[in-house]
Amino acid sequence: MIEQAYFTAAGDDGRMAIEEADRQIQALGLEISAIQAGDAAPDFLLDNALGGSVSLRGRLLEGPAVLSFFRGNWCPFCRAELNALARAAEAVAAKGASLLAISPQPASESLKLARSEALEFPLLVDEGVGVASQYGLVFALPVSMRPSAEADGMVAGNAGDDWRIPVPATYVIGQDGIVQYSFLDPNYRNRLDPAAIVDILDRL
Repeated sequence: MIEQAYFTAAGDDGRMAIEEADRQIQALGLEISAIQAGDAAPDFLLDNALGGSVSLRGRLLEGPAVLSFFRGNWCPFCRAELNALARAAEAVAAKGASLLAISPQPASESLKLARSEALEFPLLVDEGVGVASQYGLVFALPVSMRPSAEADGMVAGNAGDDWRIPVPATYVIGQDGIVQYSFLDPNYRNRLDPAAIVDILDRL
């Protein structure tokens, strides 16, 4: 439903721009070169838009961690995914796991998102996409997509003038710091069903 509305709103020219961007992103092969299941998860320490800071290593002392890299408030698919994660947050916590969402947008934008969508899990600020780069997720938004992204607020609320953003990705990381499951689709409209996260945590 969201995807249909997205393409309808884009119109014919917008659809062509999206399809061209899809081809360019697919050609990067990030789903192959990025951090995968079986790899060691890079550690990080990031500010939480809801207050304080969070380190991956610190969370892993308490249990597994679920990382969700998202693009920003301006992306309707990201908002839908975060809402789905919010509905699964209690089940994730019941498995002893931490749920962490990471984006390059400023803390003020993530705080606005948390308040509007009633999100209570940490929204971490990856300014300059440094952590996303360590995970191999970063690319420059194709030129064909920049006008619509700018109109939606991407530049004002995201990474800045270099147009670098992460491919949305989800990682389930065991307490030993090894990625147990990774989901990364160059088609940013596809996201992992949070129910699958709970099933994966059951097997750890």
